[in-house]
Amino acid sequence: MPAKRVSPKIRLVLWIILTTVLSGVIGLHAQAPDSCAPIPAVKAALDELPSYPTPNQTMPQFRAQKMARIQALLRQYPGDVFVERAYIDFQSWTPERDQVIEHYKGLAGKNPAGKNPDDARWLYLYGLTLVGRQSAEAIKLLGSAVAKDPTFAWPHLKLAEIYTSPNFLNKEKSVSEVKTFMNLCPASFEGYQQLIQNEDRGLQSASAQKLRELLRARTDADAVGAYRTLWSLEFKARPPAEYEPLRKNVAEDIKHIRSLTLDKRQSYSALEEGYKLVDDQKQSDWAKEERQRRFPSMWELAAADKWWKDHPSPNAEDPPERRQAYYSDVLKETGEWLKLRPNTTYIWWQRLNAMEHLDSVAAAEVQDFGERAVKVGESNAGPWGPDSDMYLKVAAAFSKKKIQPTRVLELVHKGLQQLEAESKQPPYDLWAKRDNIEESNFYRSSTRLQALAFETQAYIQLGDNQKAQQELSKIDQRFEELKSLAGTKEDRMKEYSSRQVAYWELMARLAEAENHKLDAMAYYENALLTRLQAGIKPEPSEKDELAADAQKLWAALGGSADGWKTWYALPAAELAAKSTLTWQESNESLPAFEIADIKGKTWQLADLRGKVVLLNVWASW
Repeated sequence: MPAKRVSPKIRLVLWIILTTVLSGVIGLHAQAPDSCAPIPAVKAALDELPSYPTPNQTMPQFRAQKMARIQALLRQYPGDVFVERAYIDFQSWTPERDQVIEHYKGLAGKNPAGKNPDDARWLYLYGLTLVGRQSAEAIKLLGSAVAKDPTFAWPHLKLAEIYTSPNFLNKEKSVSEVKTFMNLCPASFEGYQQLIQNEDRGLQSASAQKLRELLRARTDADAVGAYRTLWSLEFKARPPAEYEPLRKNVAEDIKHIRSLTLDKRQSYSALEEGYKLVDDQKQSDWAKEERQRRFPSMWELAAADKWWKDHPSPNAEDPPERRQAYYSDVLKETGEWLKLRPNTTYIWWQRLNAMEHLDSVAAAEVQDFGERAVKVGESNAGPWGPDSDMYLKVAAAFSKKKIQPTRVLELVHKGLQQLEAESKQPPYDLWAKRDNIEESNFYRSSTRLQALAFETQAYIQLGDNQKAQQELSKIDQRFEELKSLAGTKEDRMKEYSSRQVAYWELMARLAEAENHKLDAMAYYENALLTRLQAGIKPEPSEKDELAADAQKLWAALGGSADGWKTWYALPAAELAAKSTLTWQESNESLPAFEIADIKGKTWQLADLRGKVVLLNVWASW
């Protein structure tokens, strides 16, 4: 029987119905809030997102590239939890975060399609935007998402993470939330990763066994990377006396990983950690070098890592020629490193620091390199713009070498502008305790005084004594604030004293410039006595210009060499002879612990009570 002919109008209606149904199915597949993992296409696309800048990329280029890819995924998979989460994470530390918060706030109140108001998925994503900024509100939103859909796993994991932070610490809730997540998503590696922060050895041990079973059945890059999580759980779940069998397991795991011949970053990272656990540092270094060679990033360079490890910084007691030789070597090495990592700003600062310490480097060379460093710093600025520290580092180098005073003023102006902008950024409220905030405020205030000192020095060089006096007045007005922020902390009080020394030294230099020699000598006296009383030593191997200039003026005013020696030189020599090691009293109680020494003996807090103990600690991340 011949098929009946369907009219164009009916075909159009059927096409609309079919399209609507299929789009709904596809949308649910991509957006299902109870999914424990992204669909394969989304997973593959997210895995291809760049994680770090390549050696020849600038930071803005990297960010633009990654953002373009994320935005393309947002258009391709609208509402997908994993894509939306990647976007939120990428925008968390940017000036656009407020707009991101408002965007998801709107979506949390109304689904784009007009259905399911307050959908659990959007409540979760809105909550993510607030973590670290308004975490108390984020907790409420994540809880609402759970209440809306108890099968939606991801709010539980984020709550478990929040409840391990210092400001929202709740061990019981953290354990409860991570257990719920793992019941909902037993094959997700993220849940096992969160358990590392836990202190429940029984839970860690049981979870490690499950994770090991999962890894036996998988050979993909994510599974190989998860061996690091497995080892962390296994070692945390056992006392040190039981580590030896675990090391044998790790050795077998290493053989398995190497048999896979996966040329992935995760493989080399796992091998690097695994070899370290079995005390094979040589092979661990090999894995690290292979990872950096095969998957290079702007921030890592194997040659630099190895050089710093093999060449520790000189001690304060080392002779001047040893320090000069060291910084000459730094200058040579950083020159080679910059050929390989031209946009890696910390290498530029290491090289500039070496130039500051070397007598042999000409002022013109410092000036040229400093200007190039500024350009590199600006071209590699993050979303908030160049760091204030970048401008002030170069200003410090120029000021120390007494070059380009006009340029110093420009650099300080830009640095202080950035510093003010940075001071307005809200603290990360999961971790920022009162002491952390106070410390940050103190050192920010100290940096402002240092910057004003650079300006004062520049004005003195330029012969503008009036503006130099104005800058000194600004410094004087800020001392009370700095002293208040210092409190009774020994390190802060020493920093405060160092700012006072710089102030009195500049007062003396200005007085000399105005031919007020007796005033200048009084200011030099204040600077030198403050330095002695605070136990501040001049930088080793470098000329002590403060003492030299003060002694020169002392002699010009009729002071004798013996008088100078008695008044200043002898006390200064006694200070220089003292050890540089200092101790700061701590009022915090040492928590109970159990740790093994290199011979395998287990020590507990009770074994050390009443004894003087010297701890040598190292860590890896």
